[in-house]
Amino acid sequence: MPGAIKMRRAEGEDPLSLLLTPPIDETHEEREQRLQREAEAVRVSEGIDEVIQRERDALKNQKVLKMLLLGQSESGKSTTLKNIQMIQAPDTWHAERSSWRVIVQLNLVRAVNTMLEALSSAMADGGSGSPTAEHPYLPQSFSTPQLPSDGQDDLDFASSTTPSSPTLSYQPLQFTDAHLSLKLRLGPLRRVEADLKKFLGAASEEVTESSLQGDYSSLAATPFDYPGQPSSSGKHREFAVRSHNAWKSTIMNDVQHDALRPTSPNNNATDVISALRDDMMALWRDDCVLELLRRRKIVLEDSEEYFLHHLPRIASRSYEPTDDDVIRARIRTLGVQEYHIPFQTAKPSNIVPLGTEWRIFDVGGARTTRHAWLPYFDDVQAILFLAPISCFDEKLAEDRRVNRLKDSVILWKSIVGSKLLENCTIILFLNKCDLLKKKLDSGVMVNRFIPRYGQRENNSYTFSKYIKEKFKEYMREYSPKARQFYGFFTSAIDTRATATTLASIQDSILQAHLQEALI
Repeated sequence: MPGAIKMRRAEGEDPLSLLLTPPIDETHEEREQRLQREAEAVRVSEGIDEVIQRERDALKNQKVLKMLLLGQSESGKSTTLKNIQMIQAPDTWHAERSSWRVIVQLNLVRAVNTMLEALSSAMADGGSGSPTAEHPYLPQSFSTPQLPSDGQDDLDFASSTTPSSPTLSYQPLQFTDAHLSLKLRLGPLRRVEADLKKFLGAASEEVTESSLQGDYSSLAATPFDYPGQPSSSGKHREFAVRSHNAWKSTIMNDVQHDALRPTSPNNNATDVISALRDDMMALWRDDCVLELLRRRKIVLEDSEEYFLHHLPRIASRSYEPTDDDVIRARIRTLGVQEYHIPFQTAKPSNIVPLGTEWRIFDVGGARTTRHAWLPYFDDVQAILFLAPISCFDEKLAEDRRVNRLKDSVILWKSIVGSKLLENCTIILFLNKCDLLKKKLDSGVMVNRFIPRYGQRENNSYTFSKYIKEKFKEYMREYSPKARQFYGFFTSAIDTRATATTLASIQDSILQAHLQEALI
């Protein structure tokens, strides 16, 4: 072939050597160009090596705390992490706060679209408001076993068999032309939701039981189990992104070019949401729609209800997220997320910094991802373990056979019992105490789901104290060596209370038990 580069060829010659060998008919000019390219490649490689070495040298002179956030999905890890960022790195937190506007908008639009889907379905059924199939967000009930006496101390859970419930009959809901008009006018929100997801960067979505299709081989109850590969087939439940840094960068870049990109999804969403504010408020306040949600057992998340209550403020062209908005905003990220949080002076003066930087690893909590935790146990100095205390009557999204609180107990036993982690300080957050109180005050009975709770008082104080003592007992029983138990009751959305708890951890726990490891 004319112009083709002729290469030396020899029987058995190494392919890499052949690739690096200059062409036989290389001209002087081509040789000069090749040498320049090779010199540039060497320069770039040496530059990378220099950067890596500088980082290593910096780490030697810098006290870095490595912490893992562990717990099942929906345990409050991400919310707790945002509290840490807000307290320890306020400048970075405030600089990134505006990037959460899109996430808040997505949360709000998803909540409205959930109501719209229920309304459309009911109107298509001629106003039927009868309960439908099990809703994926609704805590499912367990059978009621015989209650044991108070003398039995082991924490156990009721069978996950769901008893048959009587068929309920309701009068048809009376939908009017106003409901039809609302449904039609709010239709563009479906496109807004799709555009925002695409803008943020959709990733593979979390595996739920429906997507496993009966194949539970990919589930690992603890990080020390070895499951097969997660299933990727079936219907998924929730939008997710691959990396927290990626979507923030996307948003910040879009914000910087707003004037040049008037048709960006960020601007389009804001325009549509602000234009439909009154219609969204009308839908959320409609008694017929609220009754429909109740009958169909569609439970909006607490964060979604929060944003709906603040809809007039959020659905505005001038909207800027507050700290409370960001704390409650939800965006699911897949895989292990690494955060570098530098210490700043905006903290109580009595706290002695244990490191100029915290490196926090937030690992996926679903049973399909726990096998990936193990590599991160190397050299970890602290583990913040979150167990949602309000979920004693709920099941795992990825395995509806398993009680969520029981799952936290299984995880806790495996972590405190690991020889790999015997020198690691483990801190327990019994989280979502606010939701526990709300649930028990509504009349939910603990002993229906935890028979051994017996006839103890059915209030949040007694139950919280009971569960904390159980976790303490499990640490004492399973830990390879004696260790101090640190347990706290938390509500991650309560930023003031969480700040106090985190200060207590940094001051009285980490300072006492980790300072030698950081020298």
